[in-house]
Amino acid sequence: MSSSARTSPPRRPYDPDGYGRRERGAAPPQPGRRAVSRSAAASGARSVSASRPRAAASADRLLSGAPAWLPPAAVLGGPMLAAILGKLLGGYHGPVFVLLTIVAAGVATAAATPNGRWWVVCALPPVAWLVASVAELAWHNPAYPDTKAKAVGLVHATTNVFPVILAALLVMGLVIAAAVVRGRQSGGGTRRG
Repeated sequence: MSSSARTSPPRRPYDPDGYGRRERGAAPPQPGRRAVSRSAAASGARSVSASRPRAAASADRLLSGAPAWLPPAAVLGGPMLAAILGKLLGGYHGPVFVLLTIVAAGVATAAATPNGRWWVVCALPPVAWLVASVAELAWHNPAYPDTKAKAVGLVHATTNVFPVILAALLVMGLVIAAAVVRGRQSGGGTRRG
């Protein structure tokens, strides 16, 4: 037998209209309705689902009218602005830094889409630590004279910023919970079950 000979029945050619094809586990077609092929279902799903994520995203966002640049600006610029204003108003690790960093974290989370929240939450701790470390090394009075003293300064910055990061993460978690509850109450959120 040659390699081109078939032992199984020939396969049906691809049917772009989808008649007679059914996905595994799909319900049988209704009388008078045609079955939908995989490509037709995918293209139909794209057009239908293209409007769903926007509705779900706006329902799960607390600041639904916020511009797309607000979450990254708040996460990156919030701690920097907090350190600069803190330096001008007293101490760069003082209450101004604490409050502005926490408020910026909450605003960034409220303005982020549900799919964008993961990076907002993940980005805040290293950004806040980096800003606190740079502020400690740059603005400490008197300046750190050597590498060993700078290492002590980094430990000092870490101990100062750690409670701020924890409080900001707590606020972010509360904002996410409020957005999810609001989205589910309005019927825009996705429910898995």
